[in-house]
Amino acid sequence: MNKYCVNGFKFQTEEVSRNKKTNNSDVYIQCDVNGTSQTIEYYGVIHEIIEVRYSGWPKKKIVLFRCEWFDPSHRGTKAYHQHNIIEVKHTRKYKSYDPFIIAQNVKQVYYAPYPLRRDKTDWWIVIKSKLVGRIEIDNVLCVVSK
Repeated sequence: MNKYCVNGFKFQTEEVSRNKKTNNSDVYIQCDVNGTSQTIEYYGVIHEIIEVRYSGWPKKKIVLFRCEWFDPSHRGTKAYHQHNIIEVKHTRKYKSYDPFIIAQNVKQVYYAPYPLRRDKTDWWIVIKSKLVGRIEIDNVLCVVSK
């Protein structure tokens, strides 16, 4: 497959998204670090969408994304929490062979290059996408009238 919709996001492979107005091939996932309460975020690009069907009854299937991941270490990913900015070095890839992820576990992002900074040509800014057709409410203000 080259397109798949899940969790309110429309995903496409990098090849399908290339030269289009919108890019739907960029993903990220949050993972626990060895069962601790710490989490790490992995950022990547979808290269292939695979549907695995299991025979027998009941019929079961699972969709996997084969991704190329950027290096999650401090050399490949930087987070500036005070400014809510995350950067990935797109020229630095994750060295371990771990390309497959279950489609239901990923979220969508967009990578934007720095337009005028020559010192940042290898770095992209991560922009986390919002869900399609849903409204996210972070803070709710309750007003009581007399």
